[in-house]
Amino acid sequence: MLFLGRSLFAMPYCLLSFGSNLGDRFARIRRAAAAIADHDQVRNFVASRLYETPPIGGPKGQEPFLNGVARIETSLGADDVLRLLQQIEHDLGRERAVRWDARAIDLDVVLYGDLQGENRRLAVPHPRYMARRFVLIPAAEIAAAWRDPRIGWTIAQLAQHLEQAPPSLALTGGTQEMRESLCHALHERFGVTVFMESTPGVPPHVRVPWVASFLPAIPFPACSSPAAADQTMGLSRMGNSPRLIAHLQWTTPESRWPATHQIWHSDLSWPQYRLEIDSPQWAAAELASALLSMNCPLAPVTDNGLWYVDERVD
Repeated sequence: MLFLGRSLFAMPYCLLSFGSNLGDRFARIRRAAAAIADHDQVRNFVASRLYETPPIGGPKGQEPFLNGVARIETSLGADDVLRLLQQIEHDLGRERAVRWDARAIDLDVVLYGDLQGENRRLAVPHPRYMARRFVLIPAAEIAAAWRDPRIGWTIAQLAQHLEQAPPSLALTGGTQEMRESLCHALHERFGVTVFMESTPGVPPHVRVPWVASFLPAIPFPACSSPAAADQTMGLSRMGNSPRLIAHLQWTTPESRWPATHQIWHSDLSWPQYRLEIDSPQWAAAELASALLSMNCPLAPVTDNGLWYVDERVD
């Protein structure tokens, strides 16, 4: 377990995400942004445009989300930033009951300087933001040159990477039985195409024998060889490689939050997605939602990032 305190810099940068799909979404996001921007230990608040996106995962029947991101400089430590966001969420009426349920307001820490670490409250960088188009696209508007401290890619490169090919995940980590079970569940429950065998384009030192992708479904197991996969499904349309390497690790309530070095490959400079698994059914739904998040449609609802100070123009 790593302590999340201050960065070595006096005023580290921080990337935050906003979301709401209950009640007056715009008013809540605007109030949250104003509360952050007005904090006495926050400087240089800059927001992206706001986007409307469909709900992904969670109970059915939810309303669309408003999503956006902001960059700040702050003298608060990472844990203190999280406490600030959670206090604002509480003040604006968020109730934490069901995962991915409708939310009055949802605030997340995406990046905190070059800090890499986690505790039971927070992990930075956010372990799944590389799969979220509704985070990367607005983030590229205001923080295009910021780099992920694990793999060195800029936000702009990560966003462009998602845009270049259909969504796909290569599963690694865990056990062979776990990965095979997840692939069966992804195909049977969600209609996800599954490629068996090695994957063209993946760095040779990374062994990822299963790739899941939202392409036209074919019978499971999908293909017997990389060449067959490429010929049958046109794997070149995926950029000859999966968009993300998904690192899996089984956990229990007593052993959650495995150490970062156990689940991140420090020698792999490729976009990654981290998933701690305590329920196979939940994990399959999480991976299916990740694939949807990688292709999430975005509709801008503001012309610029000044929505938190300007009156709304309908």
